[in-house]
Amino acid sequence: MITLFPIALASVLMVQQVALVLSFTYQQSGYWETEGCSGAPFYVDIFPEFNCGQRNITYDCSPYTFNGTEYYRTVICVEDTHMWTWSYYQSTPYVQMEQYTPDTKCSEYFQGRVVIANDNCVKMINSTSYQSAIASLDFSGSESLQLFMDNECATTPSENFTIESSIVANHSCYDGEYKFYSQIDYTSTGGTSGSSSSGDMTTNSTGSSGSEAGISSNNGETSDNSAVSTGAYAGIIVAALAFAVCIVWLMYRWKCRSANEKEESTTATEQNGVDTYENALENSPRHDFISEASGDGAILWRDEAILGARVPREKVIIKRRIARGGYGEVYIGIYNDKPVAVKMLLPETRKSKVHRIAFLAEVKLMATLDHPHIVQLVGVAWDSPNDLCALTELVDGGDLRSLLNKYEMEHRRTGFTYEKVKIALHIAHALAYIHSLSPPLIHRDLKSRNVLLTSHLDAKLADFGVAREHIDRTMTAEVGTSLWMAPEVLMGQRYDHKADIFSFGVMLAELNTHAMPYSHARFQDGSSDRLPDTAILQLVVTGNLHADFSQGGPDVLMRLGLDCVAVDPAQRPSTPEVLYRLHQVMQEISN
Repeated sequence: MITLFPIALASVLMVQQVALVLSFTYQQSGYWETEGCSGAPFYVDIFPEFNCGQRNITYDCSPYTFNGTEYYRTVICVEDTHMWTWSYYQSTPYVQMEQYTPDTKCSEYFQGRVVIANDNCVKMINSTSYQSAIASLDFSGSESLQLFMDNECATTPSENFTIESSIVANHSCYDGEYKFYSQIDYTSTGGTSGSSSSGDMTTNSTGSSGSEAGISSNNGETSDNSAVSTGAYAGIIVAALAFAVCIVWLMYRWKCRSANEKEESTTATEQNGVDTYENALENSPRHDFISEASGDGAILWRDEAILGARVPREKVIIKRRIARGGYGEVYIGIYNDKPVAVKMLLPETRKSKVHRIAFLAEVKLMATLDHPHIVQLVGVAWDSPNDLCALTELVDGGDLRSLLNKYEMEHRRTGFTYEKVKIALHIAHALAYIHSLSPPLIHRDLKSRNVLLTSHLDAKLADFGVAREHIDRTMTAEVGTSLWMAPEVLMGQRYDHKADIFSFGVMLAELNTHAMPYSHARFQDGSSDRLPDTAILQLVVTGNLHADFSQGGPDVLMRLGLDCVAVDPAQRPSTPEVLYRLHQVMQEISN
């Protein structure tokens, strides 16, 4: 009988190891005000991390500075957030709130927050969406949680949750986005929690109060248990061994199936290619993004490229806003003591799942691009779905349109100069790179605002994302960007990379004149009023209006510009030809 116990123990360990491989993991960080991290933490944040145990991101109790104040923090990787939260607090009241991606009916876990329930203001460390909270727990089991935008709980609460005891007890989906828990789940059931998305608790944590309670409650049954026969023990052990073998076999089949699915997915990607942007418009505007957002948005959140680019949100310091568009805004920020540009969705669009998924798609795309004349992705960070931000290199010279506006106000000499041709050459290099990818990538929103400049007037192509996708859905209404669009795009016809060449030609005209596209289009009655954009677009589509190259320059460059804006895409030069002709011009100007 004694020799069988090691076999049983090995079986149990094997089952636990297999379960560890299959289980979902979370990164759970607890915060204390005192050294040693003893007692209950005042705040805990929880994030899903699929490879948490492999990323070496766990910390024992160590000092942690936030907003100039020193706290103490532990970081662990767990499978069951509820069990570990209870082991932190035990008899101390707390409110645990799980947040899910909106409109998923609490099926797509995003993050968790735990606040000590003492009716006092608690600072929410590393949270940018909310800065402080007040939590309370009623004896009946109902909960109250107030979330504030300031760190002193002095303003009107941004969120004010009053949760009935039945919702807490049943862990019901609240407002389609939240679930709530408390230590009552454990104290009322002797250490067993109800089911949840973040892992069912099936065993007590070794050394925890829950385990001790479970042991003490069985002390009275010792005499009965001693009467169990050797045959019964042997049967239990054999059953455990059989169960372990079944689990290992299922694990083997699961790995084989995952490998096959990955191979099939890779093959399909090689055949069909990553969306080259024209397909999304041909078949259904934003088709790929909408399908992801409507049910498979978690795919992008868990994408290897995005997880590989993820950086700690607490290391991103937001400074001042430098740009704002229809769907996003850009701030100067600091990451690892270096300046970066931080791109975020507008407050009014951050809660839109479609916008967030489109933003993630842009981040994933940028993570795959590597060229000196394309703005480089530094990382992506979030501590909640509504706080997603992308970090890119900070290009300190502003955008091309701002430079040309400055030239126009200062009455700088028009025509093509060495600096302007260099800018055009850099843009052409970026286009040649994305057009040479397999499958080719089409920018589709090439314009002077999306070309950033260094202090030495080196050009970098930017904006592969959100604003462009939404503009494309209603491109005839968004005439501000339509001035750079090719006729075939404006007409909703099939198009390819030659659409970018047309936009490039329009930018050449901007470099030549410093003015906005088609500023030379006037009424024929002799007035100085410019034609409305809708009339301009009609003339462009019919070939009765072309970009202006009237300010002079090398003949080769003038011909290149006119060739690029040809109405017929077949008459436009290829990207390599554009590069070749620009190099010719650079040599001519240099000599």
